[in-house]
Amino acid sequence: MEGDQAQTDDYSYYHGSIGEYMNQICEKTADLIVAIRQSDEYKRYQEARQKLHEDPDLERSVHEFRKRNYQIQNSGNVDLFNEVDHLDWENSQMIKNPVVEEYMAAEIAYCRVVQEINWRLIEGMDFEVGFVNE
Repeated sequence: MEGDQAQTDDYSYYHGSIGEYMNQICEKTADLIVAIRQSDEYKRYQEARQKLHEDPDLERSVHEFRKRNYQIQNSGNVDLFNEVDHLDWENSQMIKNPVVEEYMAAEIAYCRVVQEINWRLIEGMDFEVGFVNE
């Protein structure tokens, strides 16, 4: 550490050498957040999320479905074919409700915006993922 400067666990502070760059990055990140919040996809997602939130039982069902979906995708100890088949059936039942259908569609659209931003960052920074082109 430099002279009398206190040690920190902040990963962005490496002997004080990137502090000025982090300020610029934080400012640009704040600008990106503002732009995202102004997007149609974000606004649509927020509206759909609010409508779903107005029905706590329905919201709980949607979140339980999403949790099971996540667990199945990240578990190696399941019969994937049967589980996905069941999730697909359950999804087809849930989206019969127009509030759920709109929420899920809005969520997917918003996630695609975030994915596009992430891919542009990775590509623009020459960050080697390695397995992407396999």
